[in-house]
Amino acid sequence: MITRRTLLRAGLAGAGLAAGGCAREPAGTVVQLSVWAALPAEHAGMDDAIAAFDRDTGIVVRPQVITDKYMDVIRSRFAARKPPDLFYLDSHEAPAFIRAGVLEPWDEAAQQPEDLPVQFLDAFRGPDGRLYGLPKDFSTLALYINTALLEAAGFTPSDVPGDFLEMAAFAQRLQARLPRGRAAMLVEKDLARHLSALESCGPPLVGDEGQARLQLNDCGLAYLQAFVDGRRAGSMVNPREDLGSDSPGAAFGGGKVALAMEGNWVAAALRRDYPDVPFVTREMPRVNGQRHTMAFVVGWAVSRQSGSKEGAFRFARFMNGPRLEAWSRASGTLPTRLSVQRRMELDRDPVLRAHVAGARYATVWSRGIGLPSIDANFANQFVAALNGSLPLREALARAQAAANREIERMR
Repeated sequence: MITRRTLLRAGLAGAGLAAGGCAREPAGTVVQLSVWAALPAEHAGMDDAIAAFDRDTGIVVRPQVITDKYMDVIRSRFAARKPPDLFYLDSHEAPAFIRAGVLEPWDEAAQQPEDLPVQFLDAFRGPDGRLYGLPKDFSTLALYINTALLEAAGFTPSDVPGDFLEMAAFAQRLQARLPRGRAAMLVEKDLARHLSALESCGPPLVGDEGQARLQLNDCGLAYLQAFVDGRRAGSMVNPREDLGSDSPGAAFGGGKVALAMEGNWVAAALRRDYPDVPFVTREMPRVNGQRHTMAFVVGWAVSRQSGSKEGAFRFARFMNGPRLEAWSRASGTLPTRLSVQRRMELDRDPVLRAHVAGARYATVWSRGIGLPSIDANFANQFVAALNGSLPLREALARAQAAANREIERMR
């Protein structure tokens, strides 16, 4: 795994150096766009937007949908010096691309940056202070409550505590009243689900030099131990390992679980595939008395090697400006622009308002080039703790040591 990542990083670095030595060509009339596979509604929305842009500007945008291992494909194309002109870039992947020098800075190309959350912009900002991506949409975590399962157990949504540790204790009470084959709450192993909660307890989990800091204080340990204890008691389950569901959304939509801390992508799936499941959403339960949630931000990025930079910037600005509201309605994604959120009245949507409210204080999933290693090692060892193979403290110590060895080899 390390060798593969090292090779990919080397490819990006080489692509950056090559781009610096090439003369910039005038913007062309064709923009090669790379996006990942998405729902049919999102594809239709993109096709409509591309057609409208072509009519307005005469610039042809040629989309290519990458159906599997999106970032691996993007990296390989940069390494081969054949990157797309414009592509989707996740916030947690941005630091490696910025460090490699393969992205074109936005500078004055970003229209009305004050209309975008500061933390979303900062996720695409380099050490030089320049912006290397334009946030286009985001997802946050919220608490989903299956009201039918709660009512069958003699509870209402108002009985669900707003504090996480209290909710974990409530989940055990709820479990005792649920029918066989049903679970109180879902648990996921990835650090992406837990970073904001753990950092509510104390210092950042990634140090100033990019090193993992997983030796948690009592607050952080209590938060994770609640999942370990819940898994042991049967009140917290993994959707795939314990329920045989393809995804958390399928487990919740199938009526197998009462409480789930999930992203707004679940809302679209529930409305589409499980329209009869009654549920409500809330902001995430507080940890250490603090509001928190994670934000997963996607941006537009332009390759330094692009021969159609002007066209790429124009299409990204079109999608992030005049077309953003229509695109958001068609695709079901949450728009990053605050003005568009207000026009769409998302704060009045009974399901999405919890997600939109969380964006104001969300922790963006982005922590430098070492984050993928920290995430992978955390997940591996947290699973061991959840399964009872290791005590939690030992699991975290192993995760920190392994992640820091990998990060040191990246330097």
